[in-house]
Amino acid sequence: LAGLPAGDEQVALDALFPGIQVNDFFQFAKADDEGFLTEADDSDIRGIGASFKRVQYRGTLVTASTIQKGLTMRVDHKTLPKVGGVIVPGWENRFADALRNRLTRVDRVRGLSVLDGAATSGGNKTFSGATNPDGYLRAMVQLTRVANGSMPTHCVLGNAAQQLRCDAYEDATRVNHAMANHADYSMAELAAYLGVGKVVLEDGIKQTAKAATKADVLGLAAYSYTSNDSPLMDDPSNIRRAWSPVLGGGEWGVAIQEAAVYTDITVWHESLFFTPFTAGIRKIVPA
Repeated sequence: LAGLPAGDEQVALDALFPGIQVNDFFQFAKADDEGFLTEADDSDIRGIGASFKRVQYRGTLVTASTIQKGLTMRVDHKTLPKVGGVIVPGWENRFADALRNRLTRVDRVRGLSVLDGAATSGGNKTFSGATNPDGYLRAMVQLTRVANGSMPTHCVLGNAAQQLRCDAYEDATRVNHAMANHADYSMAELAAYLGVGKVVLEDGIKQTAKAATKADVLGLAAYSYTSNDSPLMDDPSNIRRAWSPVLGGGEWGVAIQEAAVYTDITVWHESLFFTPFTAGIRKIVPA
């Protein structure tokens, strides 16, 4: 996998949950809401001969560990392209990349599940021609802001929620109305309107078994939260994706076991989603 560009699945995962490198076992402060403490008594001013005020984060210290996850694919040599009876080199990259994409997609679903479990729900919100869906999103974002101490870095829209939002602003009652323009907003324009760092449209598809009906990774739901792209463990993030270096020192490991007529390719990684501070995670359900 060395040198191969990040696939769409990895880009989507990083957009939702920026990664932070940790040891196999690591510690973090749980439910620490002191990231935006502000001295109101001039105690940050040092007197002559005195020391500066000493501060510390006092959240409950939690010890956690990343989890090893991987998949193995057996590739029959009869299926590989050959020239003069010799297998064309470089074929391993394609299979390793496919396994990495699949593992990344699983982690994306897993991270959204952790996010949903930690979210405070604002209940169902009607997205229709008679309502203001972006007003509901803006109110949700403001609740995260108050709980966190700053505007959230993320607002996430499920695919079905985005379709319902567009339908609401394209409703016939909105024709020649300024709010109809909201239907044409790009995610960057919507982020600017809401005042968040980014709006992520989660439009991925998942299929949990062969021949099973495909479903949205995230459907009728919208979230706001903060997840900073920071190497510091104690930054005021609601949810983080920790990863540990594997064999070779990178985020992904690959093992190749060759036999006479087939080769087993294993791709694995070690990661964990955790929620240092859950108070700012908000959710609404468009209906």
